[in-house]
Amino acid sequence: MTGQGDPPGVHAGGEHLRRATAILGKKWHPLLLYTLLTEGPLGFNDMKGHVDGISDKVLSEALEDLQESGLVVRDVVEDKPVRVNYSLTPAGRDLEPIIEELLAWSHEHLGEGP
Repeated sequence: MTGQGDPPGVHAGGEHLRRATAILGKKWHPLLLYTLLTEGPLGFNDMKGHVDGISDKVLSEALEDLQESGLVVRDVVEDKPVRVNYSLTPAGRDLEPIIEELLAWSHEHLGEGP
């Protein structure tokens, strides 16, 4: 059954869920959001230091994607030298309970990793 305003073939809420998972389903996005939730505003190199295995190029692209999605903001700090900090927007902070539940679910159902 489709809800009003949903394209044919998409049940109520399906389009919104697809859009949300298009953001949260990317490999590095949940880790970056979790890092900003737990560590607060961070510079590029600090972010990279908190997320094992991410390259500069991938981190840059992921942060740009999260900015375009309205979840992360890039602040230029006019200091010597000029630096950039990344922090969560209110919409990004609103994801905290979802990220926390995803983490709890993974502990319960996936156990410890390799």
